[in-house]
Amino acid sequence: MRQRVRKGILVFSALMFPMTFFLLSPFVIVLSATQGVLNGSAMIFGFLLIFSVIGSRLFCGWLCPGGAVQDYISGANNRHWNSRWKNLTKYMVWLVWFSFIVFLWIHNRPLKADFLYFIDINTLYLIIYVIVMSIIYLFTLMTGKRGMCHSLCWMAPFMVIGETIADALHIPRFRLKAKPDHCVSCGKCSKICPMGLDIAEMVKSGRVDSKECINCLECVDGCPKKAIKFGIYKR
Repeated sequence: MRQRVRKGILVFSALMFPMTFFLLSPFVIVLSATQGVLNGSAMIFGFLLIFSVIGSRLFCGWLCPGGAVQDYISGANNRHWNSRWKNLTKYMVWLVWFSFIVFLWIHNRPLKADFLYFIDINTLYLIIYVIVMSIIYLFTLMTGKRGMCHSLCWMAPFMVIGETIADALHIPRFRLKAKPDHCVSCGKCSKICPMGLDIAEMVKSGRVDSKECINCLECVDGCPKKAIKFGIYKR
């Protein structure tokens, strides 16, 4: 039942993406910064960082429209796309992108806040939307399960930073916990993980706390022996 609800929310989020794209776009925040404006996407990204200190990456697994699109594209290519170097790419891309935004903010001071800045469906918006959706579609089709999340996502690093802050300060946050003695090594958790993580191996090691985990709870609900639990825990 929980997964039906989660997937239903993701479908709705994907359907609403043409409207919410204004508030999640990696381009609109740059265009706003050139005018010295803290727009809606800047505020949303800041909120996600703060929320992730407690909520980890729940947004990615339950609300992200880009993630929803990728989940359905994975029907055409469901191979796992997950490794240290593949995952590192998004941080390199994020560092360049975010550094440029900060430079623009500093260069165009004083900043003014406008949550609804640039929210207007026009030709430029349609071009930006088509470009971003094409990148999500083609990259996921070429790579596999949530390839964008692993390698190119501009939002994930904000939440990983939030998780890292929580762990460094010993703040309890949403996370999974393993019960290795319950595991029967069926491997079902690894097969159904939308991020292509080797959950089975992580459970055996007693640690299922990965920065790539999107807290979708697929593995929790799919485990026949309830070897994985979730809650608000310290590291």
